[in-house]
Amino acid sequence: MTVILQARPDREEELEGLLCDRAERTCRQPGALAYSVGRQDGGRFLMAEWYADRAAHEAHFAAPYVTELLARFPELLLSEVQVEIADTVGGFVR
Repeated sequence: MTVILQARPDREEELEGLLCDRAERTCRQPGALAYSVGRQDGGRFLMAEWYADRAAHEAHFAAPYVTELLARFPELLLSEVQVEIADTVGGFVR
């Protein structure tokens, strides 16, 4: 799964902290294989997430710390979240 987030100019640092906190929490979830947060100029964040299966993916999005962040997106983001989901057919995670 790939996610693109555009932070409001005055909320970039806050969003970065929240995303990094979620990455740390997600690493403890069963079935979470990889979770990466990147930041570009202009407050644009790119996230890549890999889960062992659809059940692990759904469990992640049902976790309270994720639903709480999703509920805050209207105040943190300048535009709609862009999400792409695909089944992995190749590549690697170290």
